[in-house]
Amino acid sequence: MNTGLQAQLPNNGFPTPLDLGNQITPRELAESRKPSILEIKGNPFLFADKDKKGIVYSIGNSFEGDSLNYNIYQNEVVTFYEKDSVFVYDSQLIDSVRIDDKRLHRLNGKFYEPLQTGSKASLYKKYETRIQPGMRNPMDGSVAKSRLVIMDNYYVMTKANLEKLKPSKGSLDDIFGKQSPEMKKRMKFEQLEFKKEKDLIRIFAIYNSL
Repeated sequence: MNTGLQAQLPNNGFPTPLDLGNQITPRELAESRKPSILEIKGNPFLFADKDKKGIVYSIGNSFEGDSLNYNIYQNEVVTFYEKDSVFVYDSQLIDSVRIDDKRLHRLNGKFYEPLQTGSKASLYKKYETRIQPGMRNPMDGSVAKSRLVIMDNYYVMTKANLEKLKPSKGSLDDIFGKQSPEMKKRMKFEQLEFKKEKDLIRIFAIYNSL
C-alpha cells in the first residue's frame, strides 16, 4: 500500500513518518473539532488541490509526502492517501513543512509562513479561519449552514516576541524606531506601499539591511 510517506533519511533513532501522527477517516477529521466541519460550508484546507507534494521536517529529519495539505481550521498537517484514510501529523513533532511553493514554520504551536526574515525583524503570514453564521430564512424559519471563511494576518517577530501586525504608518514607526526617518525616505524613493504584500516584504528587507 502506498501511503505517500517516504523517509528521506535513515531512522537512526529519529521518528519514521508513521511515528509522527495517526491515521483517521475524513469524517473523523471533520468531526474532531466543534463545531464540526460537516456542519459548516467551506474548504478548511490551504490548498484546494489535494494532490500537492511536499516535505515534512521533524527533529533534524525530513520526509517526502504526497497529497500533503494544511488544515487551517484544525491547525494540522495532513496527508490524504486513500479514499477513506487521512494521516494527521502530530503538530508538536513538526518543525516546518513545505507544500508546493509555501513553507510553514511552527512557532508557539501554530504554523506561520515566513515572508521576510532578518536580524532586526521578521515578517510572517498566518492563515486563520472565522465562521460566518448562516442567515435565517424569514419565510420558513430555516437557517442556512454557517460558512468557513479563510483569512490571513501578518505577524512580526522582534527580539523573540511575535506580535500581530496591522500595517499602518504608526505600527511601522513603532517597529523601526529611530530608523523611521530613514525608512520613510527609502519607502518614498522606491514608491513602496505597506498595504501591498510585495511592497511590505521589500520594506522589511530594507529595514533589515540598515
